This record gives sequence, C-alpha cells and structure tokens, in this order.
Amino acid sequence: MKFKIRQHPRMKDICVGDEVVWNPQLLYANVEEIFPAAVCVKLAILQTEPIPKLELRSQLWRADDIENLSVCRCCGSRENLVTPCHTGVPFRLCQHCYTCHIEESLA
Repeated sequence: MKFKIRQHPRMKDICVGDEVVWNPQLLYANVEEIFPAAVCVKLAILQTEPIPKLELRSQLWRADDIENLSVCRCCGSRENLVTPCHTGVPFRLCQHCYTCHIEESLA
C-alpha cells in the first residue's frame, strides 16, 4: 500500500524567506524551510538565566495556523504590497486589489 503525501493548499505560494504570521499568538517570522503541511521558522527567544542573551530557536508551524504576509491575500501577487491599517487582522494586498477594495467600500 502506497501513501501519497499531499501539499496543504496554503503551502502552494509559500517560499523560503517569506514573512508569515502565526495566528494563535500573532507571532511573526521568516520561513526557513518548507514542508508539505508546515513551515520551519526561527524565532529569537530571550534567555534570562544565567545571563541575559538572545537565542535563535527553530519552530514548526502548521499550515492551518499561518498566513503568508509576502503575497496579496486576494490575487497572490508579490508586487507592490500594502498593509491596510484599519483592521486588527494582519494581511497584505497588492496596490491593484487595495484600490478595488477601497472603491467597493465607498460604493
């Protein structure tokens, strides 16, 4: 019996170096490695014992819990991204989709 590993739908646009947000705790990080249903990121952790120092620690974040901030939420473009500030939810839109979004909200 053969098992086929399928890629999670959210993973199709993620590349190494992309900025992602982990929704449960709103942590931001850059992607270090990509797996079919998760990404590996490195976070700076403050160690206070025995002396204060910053350490980089790898973490694995599930595809269901992340949002890619390096692409437009609507069309998937990586060009001319803007961050709408009127919401508490972090996401990015390209300039074209942002303009369309503003026009729709004014109509």
